[in-house]
Amino acid sequence: GFSTKRGRLSTGVGYVCLGLLGVAYMWGTAVSIFHTWPNNDEVRFVWQAAFTDMGGYLDENSTLQAASIAGWTPETMAGPTFDLLLKREDVGLSFFNPTDGTLVLPVADEGGHHLLRPAILELDAFWQAWLAAWGSVTQAQGEFVHVAVPDVSPLQPAYTADFLLGGQLRLFGYDVLVGDADVTLITYWRVEMRPVQPTRLFVQVLDVEGNVVGEDYHWDTADPQGLWFSHWQPGDVILQRHVFAATPGQTQLRLGIFDPATCDTGACQNLTTESGAPFIVVPGWP
Repeated sequence: GFSTKRGRLSTGVGYVCLGLLGVAYMWGTAVSIFHTWPNNDEVRFVWQAAFTDMGGYLDENSTLQAASIAGWTPETMAGPTFDLLLKREDVGLSFFNPTDGTLVLPVADEGGHHLLRPAILELDAFWQAWLAAWGSVTQAQGEFVHVAVPDVSPLQPAYTADFLLGGQLRLFGYDVLVGDADVTLITYWRVEMRPVQPTRLFVQVLDVEGNVVGEDYHWDTADPQGLWFSHWQPGDVILQRHVFAATPGQTQLRLGIFDPATCDTGACQNLTTESGAPFIVVPGWP
């Protein structure tokens, strides 16, 4: 269910977000050349070198049991690539595309959460600044960068929620940060079970009459060749940034997750809540 109690801005995220809106908006208007699979030979070489170095680093650091890997193709090529690169089989790896406003934090150990990214692939500027404010330590390791993130267990969204979709992904809250022209929404998700199908997140903004006045989509897309590999682990925390144009009046948010591979053959198949609903509706702004 949903809690209507308006708490303080979430620890870390809320306070930092207000100061980062300008940076985030500028970032959002730029088109990253690394948004899709690299098609430049030099970039591809560096990408391969970075992943190879990450594999060696993970093999050498046997106490590191879970890590989140930033890359361009989390749902297709990243997992199989590390299956080939890694010698050990006891490390849980999660993958995400940072150019999509996504941050995935794996299960923490005594040192917190571990995030690895190619040196040529920056994290979303919004989340990069938040990680720094949270006390994360960034260390260059040649072709890749290791970010050690303090445990985010104290992290509390401004609006709490509890909706489990498909028995796999749980929405446990969100933040709403209203600016002059834009509204930044942060949704908080926890992986309860490894997804068994592609998962695409949608968020729709509804006006008082129920009309859709804004929408946003993230995560997996349908691959032309039908490739897809499960790329999150139970216990992962997924923080997703959404940006909408500010709208007057009271709004609601309609959220859901669907399998994009089902959309070509008919209506997209949504993951349902525990009560069988195909989506979630929660208060928006103001």
